Amino acid sequence: MKMIQKFIPTKFKRIRPGFKRTPLFVTIHETGNESNGATALAHANLLYNGNQERVASWHYTVDENSIYQSVPDDEVAWHAGDGRNGEGNQASIGIEICVNQDGNFQQAKENAAWLVRCLMEQHNIPMHHVVQHHHWSGKDCPHQIRQEGWHKFIGLIQGGDVNQSAGYDKDAHYHRLLKLTHPMMRGEDIKRLQQRLKSKLVDGIYGTATAADVRAWQQIHDERGRIVAMGNGLVVDGKVGVKTWRALFREK
Repeated sequence: MKMIQKFIPTKFKRIRPGFKRTPLFVTIHETGNESNGATALAHANLLYNGNQERVASWHYTVDENSIYQSVPDDEVAWHAGDGRNGEGNQASIGIEICVNQDGNFQQAKENAAWLVRCLMEQHNIPMHHVVQHHHWSGKDCPHQIRQEGWHKFIGLIQGGDVNQSAGYDKDAHYHRLLKLTHPMMRGEDIKRLQQRLKSKLVDGIYGTATAADVRAWQQIHDERGRIVAMGNGLVVDGKVGVKTWRALFREK
């Protein structure tokens, strides 16, 4: 993948303040500019020239052909819409995906997913810290990805759209990595998991009992949800990522 650094000149303090930080999140945006020629290079040039239209900046712009970086990962950019001191602006890497009509949006999404994987590995960012612009400000962004279903983009990041697998239960959408945390994770997806595992306690809380049920299931099931000999199944880690979720929710 062609990645080009075209950093905003440091003289443009209004959009590149130079505040150092450690990135903890990745935030996904869409440019919202459907005009022909509104490519990654065009948006990188906009920032390089100081973005005279508004006080806004982001770290990467992605289209079907290339990725341009405008701000170093360890610097603040103004993209999240949650204020100067907001966690989105202060702690997340902003990625804009181009939606120009003369581009290939599907390929742009795949390139963005590749970039997210790289950033997660480089900065030790967990999957549940990859979020939408909407997460920080409530804005309907990334608009097209939200319409298609956020879980589908997460599927791209993790190696494929989990809900387009043959035989997959279309009502069981994968949302996030499930594991033991403190405080414990809660949600309807955990309740659905517990029901699928036939757990004794179906409370929507990912506790030690649920993790144990997951480990037991992983020991004797493969990636297609088939029963196999002990030790020949999935990675036994008590975590529900895309592979375990897909295996669990394949229709029998």
